[in-house]
Formats: sequence, C-alpha cells, structure tokens
Amino acid sequence: MPEHKILDSWALLAWLLDQPAAGRVEALLERAEAQTLQLSMSWLNAGEVYYMAARKLGKLQAEELLNRLPSLPIHLTLPDVQDILAAAKLKAHYRISYADAFAAALAQRENADLVTGDPELKALDGIVRVDWIGTA
Repeated sequence: MPEHKILDSWALLAWLLDQPAAGRVEALLERAEAQTLQLSMSWLNAGEVYYMAARKLGKLQAEELLNRLPSLPIHLTLPDVQDILAAAKLKAHYRISYADAFAAALAQRENADLVTGDPELKALDGIVRVDWIGTA
C-alpha cells in the first residue's frame, strides 16, 4: 500500500500560484500520478482553494481549476458527520481555521501526513504528522 498524504488548501494554492513550495507539491502530484503515493483532500479544503483562487486570480481561473481538479491525482473526500465532529473538536481546542480543522481531521482519520506550509497547522505537529513545506 503506498504512502498516504493529505493536502491542505495552503499546499494546493502554493502549487497553483507557483509559490516557493510549488515544486514540492508538484513532486507529490507526480508520485501520486505514478501511484507510489496516495494524495487526498477534503472537499471543504477544495472549496477553500476555489474561493481563494477566485480572489487572487479571478473567477475564470478559479473555474478552470475547479474543472481541472477531478483530473489531478488527488482523492477528494466529502466529509460525513464523524468528519465534521472531528474537525469541530480540533477547532474547539486549537487556534486553527475551521477549514484547516477538516484537513487535520482527515489526516487523523487516514493516519496520514498533513502536507502544509500554513503556520496555524504547524502547531498541530504531534496531534497529526505534519509534512512541513513552508518556510522555516
């Protein structure tokens, strides 16, 4: 069974916007395409990527991303009641956004590394395994 990692919105946006961590995310996407890595993301985080892309790049490019998303080697998961409650519990105990809580809850559920450069999520190292791709 291949290694499993969860992308948060920060990671996918870094790739989309060609930010410094884009190369690291691209390498993960390539491994997922080659089926040596399983990448997953919550639909809630995909929605966050959409609205942030719409703000930064415009609605047209955000729509293009949304249309392209199913062709990327990322397994998108729709949160169920248990996922929503797990995210709510994380949000209640840690200073993270609600969307970030969904990424962390998915990483917990799947026993997978959480790929991020979001400083809020760095604080969860130990609660989930954080694969840090941000700046030091």
